[in-house]
Amino acid sequence: MSQPALDGWALTRALSPRDTVRVALAEDLAGGWSNLYGASAEVSGPRPAGPWAMYLADFTGYRYLCFDLDAGRGNAAYDAGKLSLWLEELNVEHLTAISGPSGGRHIWIALAEATDPQLIRELADLAGSLLPSLDKSPLTNPATGCVRPPGTPHRAGGVSELERGSLDTLTRAATTVDDLALLRSFFVDAGATEPAAPVSIIRGMARDDAGHPYLVGKRREPSARIRAMLDAPPAEDTSITQAAVLAGLARARWRYDEVAQLLEHSPALEHARTRPSRAGRVPVPHDTARKRLAADWQRTVYYVAANPIAGDGQDVEFQARAQAVTAAVRAADAQANAMPGLWGLDGASRAARNRRGRYSHRAVLRAVCLYLVQAARAVVEVDVRRLAQDTGYGREACRLALIALSTGYDQRDPESAWLVRVEEAEGVHGASYRLSTRFSTEAEDSKWSQAVTRPPRTPGSDARTWWLNELTTALTGLSHDTFSAPGSLGRTAGRIYTALSPDTVLQVDELAELSGVHPRQARRSLRRLARHGLVERTANGWRRPSEDLRDAVAIALGVDGYLLERRARYDAERGTWAWWQAEVTWMRRRHKRRRRRRAPTGVVLFEQNDRPDYPKYPRTSRGRLDHAAARRLIREGILRPALELAVA
Repeated sequence: MSQPALDGWALTRALSPRDTVRVALAEDLAGGWSNLYGASAEVSGPRPAGPWAMYLADFTGYRYLCFDLDAGRGNAAYDAGKLSLWLEELNVEHLTAISGPSGGRHIWIALAEATDPQLIRELADLAGSLLPSLDKSPLTNPATGCVRPPGTPHRAGGVSELERGSLDTLTRAATTVDDLALLRSFFVDAGATEPAAPVSIIRGMARDDAGHPYLVGKRREPSARIRAMLDAPPAEDTSITQAAVLAGLARARWRYDEVAQLLEHSPALEHARTRPSRAGRVPVPHDTARKRLAADWQRTVYYVAANPIAGDGQDVEFQARAQAVTAAVRAADAQANAMPGLWGLDGASRAARNRRGRYSHRAVLRAVCLYLVQAARAVVEVDVRRLAQDTGYGREACRLALIALSTGYDQRDPESAWLVRVEEAEGVHGASYRLSTRFSTEAEDSKWSQAVTRPPRTPGSDARTWWLNELTTALTGLSHDTFSAPGSLGRTAGRIYTALSPDTVLQVDELAELSGVHPRQARRSLRRLARHGLVERTANGWRRPSEDLRDAVAIALGVDGYLLERRARYDAERGTWAWWQAEVTWMRRRHKRRRRRRAPTGVVLFEQNDRPDYPKYPRTSRGRLDHAAARRLIREGILRPALELAVA
């Protein structure tokens, strides 16, 4: 029998271990709520309009243990009764709540002291092997783990109601670490299986919070070939398609959580979702599909790590190049940071900034340095559309930034510029650039001449990995819809967000100096960021939450997908240009085959075509080249092979 209605917000205020709670985002204008808790609300403030969830841990450890039994995963009511019986046998105080109309259950235990997250994770893993409906995620991430307390509304209607137990259980907080140790032993005696010890990782790999492996480095978009395979029907042997896609995503530094989001809809993962039968492939249960995908992902990451395309672990010349490039990038970055006025970061007037430089110039310089470090070469090809994707600025801003960075203060000395153009753009290839020789350390480094004959173990790779992460972090803060799209929070807020981190607390004055803005602008941006849950205020200053909520904020602001749409447009433009260049090359070719009149009874056994990469370029009824039609065809995917060749 359910208890009388209680005030969920008052209970949350009394119990919450933090000053804020997570709040569900509105799903539509009709008043519906999504299952994405992307906003935050102060506990001391008014009651949120929709559902909210309370954090289970503070910054010292877990304060509450809540077993979230999801009706969508199994028989939640049965699992709740079984777990409650075990807890009663151990004299562990708890209460059971019916989470909502779907029939899920929440079993709450209040802890007498802050508890080590590792112990909570072990309990979750053991309980998960005994209780199929258990959602372990709130118990495996102390930074973001949260559950709706009793009395809070459900997005589908109704509230979380008490089924068994008393609210005094939560306010007394009588369960000790010794009680949890007994519970752990009980789970083991009941037949719970502990997760297998992870296999030793290979150099260049790491594991996420859930134990899934991934390759260290900048997360980037997969190649056009892999993107095409994600949306195209799989091969007859579905395992071949899935293996190729997983390898491509692993090399692009994706993580398992991102790959798992593709499981439901991507044709490329049909092998994980289905099994063979006499009638063809038939679906398998969702949990089985996720386990199969996780196992395949682990095998793939280990294979890719053990078989790199560019063997930078053993390539002695690679080590030497990596050391030289990272040394030059380090010198350029240090000088750029020492000259904030050059980028308009010293509080100068708008007119002065226009004369000297802009922050977009600094972002483009970082992006070019990132390309140099990625390639481990002194000269790289730079495409303004790729710059736009990596910096968040438009292609015209990136083009002007390249011109400014390659224009020296001494017209007679090209090396007085930041970048030196080595080759002009030609055909489908963009212009090539390198850093000025004034940033090179080759002449000063006596060890450079011995680098090839005396191979170091991994210093080049270590420095390269550090700079990959450093430059990527500096760029990704701004290259997001939340800060780059029209109607977003703006780039000033993005610079403030980028200057913060989950592990460091900064005062307003420090943030203003790091971001190159006035303290008044910093405070205004912090208020906007805090309103959307992107920053947190502590007693000593400001910091960024450990969970990245930028995607949720972009959805709330209505700017989600802006950069994705622009990237698709740029890809189409790049593909159109490559297609046009191939058409020009074909038109200039001598002795090419031309279409001839065919007899009415003639049968074409195969197409006679000496255009090796692209079909005939679209033309109007008057025979003129139709570039708009070409772009449309590419964006619709009709000419996917041509686009793959252009942007691979």
